[in-house]
Amino acid sequence: MAASVITDRVNQQEARPPPVAPSLILSRLRLETRGEHEAVEQVLDLMDASLKLEGYRHRLKQFYGFYAPLEMALQARELTLPPTTRVALAARLHKTALLQQDLQHIGVRAEILPLCRNLPPLGTQAEVLGCVYVMEGATLGGRMITQHIRTVLGITPMTGGSFFDGYGDDTGRMWQGMRQLLVSSASDTKTEDTIVSSAVATFVDLRGWCESFQKQTLNRVTHHA
Repeated sequence: MAASVITDRVNQQEARPPPVAPSLILSRLRLETRGEHEAVEQVLDLMDASLKLEGYRHRLKQFYGFYAPLEMALQARELTLPPTTRVALAARLHKTALLQQDLQHIGVRAEILPLCRNLPPLGTQAEVLGCVYVMEGATLGGRMITQHIRTVLGITPMTGGSFFDGYGDDTGRMWQGMRQLLVSSASDTKTEDTIVSSAVATFVDLRGWCESFQKQTLNRVTHHA
């Protein structure tokens, strides 16, 4: 999320099973989402050396506002997917609970936070996979953020940093599993196109939400000044 980056450095650091063989869908996702991916990184900027607790709190609120409605929509859609896909996604759609836990640790009531209304399309299996690809990439990149917030803020996975810690030591294995699912599911060019379009749309909607949330926050501060 943050959100939330996919980096070669993280790939190298994580213990994981043998890498998935090169695939057109993986190359396309990496290349065709790069622009929006980098735009989201600039908006979130959680690796800033000057990151303060208030900035971290703000980012968690943003992520919660996006993940809570998105995971709810994905969980509803999950029931209509083929059994093998449903099983593969089952453990990947519960990160909202980690955000709630982290927000509670830093004194924020999650239930009163605003929620994003503009979500990516999830009408087909390919659209679901494109969206989850972005979320899982954010989880992979979150391992670097975990190290950073421990260093600059003293926050650990047990004291408000569980969301970015993702699956802990299993994060690399889970990422490889996601890559394998994408490769096995992208059976033709049309499906590939839909997966990539959905991933791009997810980045676009995440960036739009973060920018909107930022404006809402500034407006509230100005109003009460």
